[in-house]
Amino acid sequence: MIGAMVMVIALSGSAPAEPALLPDAAALADDATDWLLEGEALPPDYRARLMRMPPEARLQALVFLRRSGLLTSNAWALPDILDPAPGQEATP
Repeated sequence: MIGAMVMVIALSGSAPAEPALLPDAAALADDATDWLLEGEALPPDYRARLMRMPPEARLQALVFLRRSGLLTSNAWALPDILDPAPGQEATP
């Protein structure tokens, strides 16, 4: 059964689509792409910009920055990734 599923996917010619980025993460990804193409590094305030995002967008942005090669050091602590943005209440 798994083999048949793999064949159907292979023959369909389309891989499963990646989920779309949330608006905040997409905006940062656009800026980061420009920085990358211009040979620039992350700006000094990138961390503050990420902390203003909701946690789910922050995580997407961090993954994008890591995959693009812009974020190569300065590990993020889990609370920094998951804490709500200022002015946003934590949801249970």
